[in-house]
Amino acid sequence: MFSIFGLLFSLAPFWLPVLLGYIFWHLWMSYINLAHISEIEWVLLGIRLPKTILKTPLSMELVLSALHQTSEGNWYKRKWKGQVKPWFSLELVSLGGNIHFFIRTSKKYKNFIEAQLYSQYPGIEVFEAPDYTEQLDYKKGGSEWEMFGTEFTLTKPDPYPIKTYVDYKLDQAVKKEEELAALTDPIRPSVEFLGSVGKNEQIWIQVIVRATGKRFDDPKSWFGIGKRDWKAEAKDLVAKMQKKGEDEKLSKSESEAISAIEREISKFGFDCGIRVIYLGKTESFDYLNIAGIFGMMKHYNSEVLNGFRPINETDVDYPWQGIWWDKVADKKADMFKAYVSRSYFHPPYKKKPFILNTEELATIYHFPSGIETPGFTTISSRKAEPPANLPI
Repeated sequence: MFSIFGLLFSLAPFWLPVLLGYIFWHLWMSYINLAHISEIEWVLLGIRLPKTILKTPLSMELVLSALHQTSEGNWYKRKWKGQVKPWFSLELVSLGGNIHFFIRTSKKYKNFIEAQLYSQYPGIEVFEAPDYTEQLDYKKGGSEWEMFGTEFTLTKPDPYPIKTYVDYKLDQAVKKEEELAALTDPIRPSVEFLGSVGKNEQIWIQVIVRATGKRFDDPKSWFGIGKRDWKAEAKDLVAKMQKKGEDEKLSKSESEAISAIEREISKFGFDCGIRVIYLGKTESFDYLNIAGIFGMMKHYNSEVLNGFRPINETDVDYPWQGIWWDKVADKKADMFKAYVSRSYFHPPYKKKPFILNTEELATIYHFPSGIETPGFTTISSRKAEPPANLPI
């Protein structure tokens, strides 16, 4: 009787070297990438805000556009030295109800990012901050802190945009506080929530970003091996919807979706990962704040377009998993380490990213516009000018 296993064994001299070569190549790339990443010198930039900001998220969008750094170096640097595309961590943090904005970056981009921030927000103060994650001692099974963590992903494919500041009419220039106060800033409910936690509680939010590239299989290429970018996927989606419109009249929501997708691909795109951790001392940990974490992301959701949903929660599907495998403690420890290391695009905590453009990023990460918000550490006296020696 014909044996498929016998045939595979007889052909082993042909396929086995290919398989071993493939495995070796991936192990080699992981090794040199980790070696390169371990040599990066990181800094955490803190931002002190003035009491009021008469700026819309459009200003932050211009800052974030500057983070669209696509260079990975030449073939030698990528395949032999392990150089990777630069990435950044945008962080909004509540430490006992005191709210802080941070940007974590490699030191080589420090002055560049400072210059971009000062150019759009001349009243702020940017400084090199100590890493707040190192100030808290969380250990699996032996910590005075309770923890919950989750990550977020999109509810629909990447080309569908989330609800952005443009939808909230925040794309128009304003000159008076009253004009901004009358508008709805989608980040304000999140900021109010962060400012409401107690002194023995902390909420950490990180949005890890890098310039996106070609990473989708191209069905039009030979055997689907070729790669294409997210804009090509979006154009295919729009073409499919428009073709439907030739046969039957599109609904208002479908027409709006086409316009939103076309606006989406007109701007720079970023691979993104969102991770949130809530920490509270045992006597102060409040499970209602977990619901608050989920709720603060819903301001960006649209039934017609896209939105965020939680994944990889530090919880279990069934009670006995936590009893027999200590799975909850393992999930919490891994989530904490992943956050502290800001790992998302590379091992040891490599995850599948989703794509947001600069407009979407500026919607979920910008300095609140308009009236003064409790909880912020603000600048007591207005700075006249940013440092003169910053490169532009």
